[in-house]
This record gives sequence, structure tokens and C-alpha cells, in this order.
Amino acid sequence: MTLDQIETFVQVARARSFSRAGILLDLAQPTVSGRIGQLEAELGAQLFARHGHTLELTEAGRSLLPYAERMLALRSEGLSTVQRIKRGGLGRLSLGANPTCSQYLVPRLIEAYWHLHPNVHLSVRTTLSRVLMEGLLDGAIELAICSQAQIHPRARILWSYSDPLALVAASSHPLARKHDCVRADLAGHTILSTQAGPTHVGLRHILPPGSGDVIALEATAGEVMTQLLLRGVGVTVLPALAVWDELERGDLVRISVCDADLPDYEVALVAWPGHDLSPAAEAFAETVRTARVPALLSGRT
Repeated sequence: MTLDQIETFVQVARARSFSRAGILLDLAQPTVSGRIGQLEAELGAQLFARHGHTLELTEAGRSLLPYAERMLALRSEGLSTVQRIKRGGLGRLSLGANPTCSQYLVPRLIEAYWHLHPNVHLSVRTTLSRVLMEGLLDGAIELAICSQAQIHPRARILWSYSDPLALVAASSHPLARKHDCVRADLAGHTILSTQAGPTHVGLRHILPPGSGDVIALEATAGEVMTQLLLRGVGVTVLPALAVWDELERGDLVRISVCDADLPDYEVALVAWPGHDLSPAAEAFAETVRTARVPALLSGRT
């Protein structure tokens, strides 16, 4: 299966005619028919059926078409990337980030990177840290910023950062007005949690053993938690990375838990070993390494 055959197949599928496809490709009709015949022979399936004066895709042809179009799109992207690099550009970067880091940290890092390299084609995927590891392995993404606790043992850490976890609530919440509390003070208050991540880990440090039933609401999206907190619905544990602007404005406040030690939330920029980093990825890694995170998040860089 060659790219010439794939391109010819796509053009015939769109034109629904060998002769019209030949005109678009600047090829003689026998050449077009020959390429389709070779492709069908290799696949062992008929790709087109004639209906009157037009061609229609068979079931096999319809199943092949999206993959053929994707192959041509990848070829086009590859050629464009090489051309950008030849002109002095860095090419493209596929970046992944978990939801916590995507809230404030990643947009600020991208902004700093974009000021230095405005011609990079950048795509960002937000999903859970364990899913990001799969993306690194299969090459769907080149770099990931995520929870260090969920990094695959083989992943290569390029940069890391620790952010203290804290009990947080709206400034109007009764516990927030006291500014500190003990674990027993949480009784009678609505506890918000996630099914995994830093909130889930942090609550294990401040809630008594076997107290899962005191968690009033579980959410998978950090933004849902933030909005509930801002409305005074409850309290939870979060890293500052997840609610930076809300803390800076005073809409949310940190509450000290005097009889509990909360761990840090550790994040990292990671790549997969054995996968050479593109110039765009190398430049992004350098931007992250030199970033002063608190100043970056506060807009004081």
C-alpha cells in the first residue's frame, strides 16, 4: 500500500469517477485504474462498485476511507512541520495535562512559551494522569504535565514542582472566618471530594479513618468543585495550583488544620524514554525549567 495509491483512492471516492479523479491528479485514467486495482489486490477486497455512470464505495471502501484521509493528513502535517523547521521554526508540539494543572499552571506556561516561540503549532489535551501516560507511550502526545504520584515508572521526568495542599473554603464559610481548625471541627460541615487526585489524597490526612460517609459530594471535574466552594456549599482539600486566582482575590481562603499535616501535591513535566524530543518540545521543556511558578501564576514574571 503506497501513498500514491491512497491518494488516488481518496480522489476517486470524492469524484466518484476514475476519469474525474485522473484530471484532479493529472494522471491518465489507466494509471488511476491501475493504482486502484493494485490496492484492491493487496487488500483482497473490492473498494468501488459501478452504478450507472458513477462509482460508489463498497462497504470495504467506506471502512477504508477515514483511515486513508488520516494518512494523507499526517503526510501533509509532516511536510508542513519540516518546512517550518527549514524556515527556522520549531515545528509542532502535542502537550498533555491533567485537570488540576490545566486550571492555571499550564495556560500560564503556554503563554510564556508562546511569547518566545509564537510560530509553534501547539495542541493541548486535558485528561487524567494515567491516560496521559498511555498517550506518551503511543506517541499521541510528546510531553505531559501531571501528578508525579501517577507517573509511569519508566517515564522520564524533565521538571518537577511541589505545591502544598490546603483545606479551602469560601471566605464566607464559618470555618474560613476562624482561619484555623482541628479535625473534629469538620464534623457537621459538607465535605466535597473527588474520586482520585490531590483532593482524595488530602482528605485521607484530615478525615478520621472510616469516615468516607461524611463526604457529601464527589465530583470528577475540578471546576465543579471550585464553583461549589465559591457558593459556600462546603470545604475540601486542594493545591493552590487548582484555585490560584480565587485565593489571590480572597474568594477562597486557606484554613489551617492544627492537628493534621497535609502532604505536598507534586507535579512533573514528563516524556517517554527512547522518544526523541522535537525542537518544539525541547524549547517548551526549557521554558518550564526556567519558570518561577509562583511569580508566573501571579503575573509577576
